[in-house]
Amino acid sequence: MEDKFLLITIFLSVFCGIGVIFLMVAWIIASVMADRKKNCTAKAVGTVADLVRSTKYYDSEHSIRGFHPLVQYTTAKGETMSIVSAVSTSPPKYRIGDTVHVKYDPNKPEKFYIDGDNTINIVKTVFLCVGLGLTALGLLVGILVFILA
Repeated sequence: MEDKFLLITIFLSVFCGIGVIFLMVAWIIASVMADRKKNCTAKAVGTVADLVRSTKYYDSEHSIRGFHPLVQYTTAKGETMSIVSAVSTSPPKYRIGDTVHVKYDPNKPEKFYIDGDNTINIVKTVFLCVGLGLTALGLLVGILVFILA
C-alpha cells in the first residue's frame, strides 16, 4: 500500500511540477508583454527589410528553424532603427517589403513590438493551457486516488 502512495506522490509531483513550470513561463511572457505595452507608447510605420533565419539545434538530427523579421522604422526624433524582432515564426509571417505598424519605447527606441502581431499571445496561451491541464490532471488523479483508497 505504501508503494502505491509513493507512486501517486511521484505522479502528482511530476505532473503538478511540470504544470507549474509551464504556468510560470506563461506568467513571465505576460509580464514582459505587459511591460512592453506600458512602455512602448510611440508609434511608427515600419518596413520588413529582411527575414533573419535562426536555427536551434537539439541534437545532430533535430533542429527548429524560425524567421525573425528585421524591421526598419524612423522614430519621432528622426533616428532610423533597424532591429530584428525577438519573435520568430515558421513559415515566415511577414515578407520582405511588408509594411508594419510599430510601437516603440521613446526612451529606448530599440525596444519595440509589431502592433497587432498576436504570435506571442498564442505562445502564452499554449503555455497557460498546458500548465493548467497538467496541474489539474495531477491534482485530479491525486484527489480521486485518495478518495477511492
